[in-house]
Amino acid sequence: MLNDEWKEEHELQRRLDQFDVQIPKKLVTYKKSRWDRFITYLGSPAKDPLEKWNSTSTGYTMLRIAPIICGFVLAVVQWLSIR
Repeated sequence: MLNDEWKEEHELQRRLDQFDVQIPKKLVTYKKSRWDRFITYLGSPAKDPLEKWNSTSTGYTMLRIAPIICGFVLAVVQWLSIR
């Protein structure tokens, strides 16, 4: 089961031979269902895409002001299109 590159390491081979590991067959044959994999995917931690912006005070301020500016611009565009 070991790769050939590890067989040349005699000290490592001697130490590994000291242990006898038995893997239960239940764990070998255990396969997660599609639902379990989906739940694991949903529960896995995700990286925050706005972390760079939240870490600085300028970025945090921009994140708070940007929706207000966008709303104002959209309101002006609508007002100009009605006229």
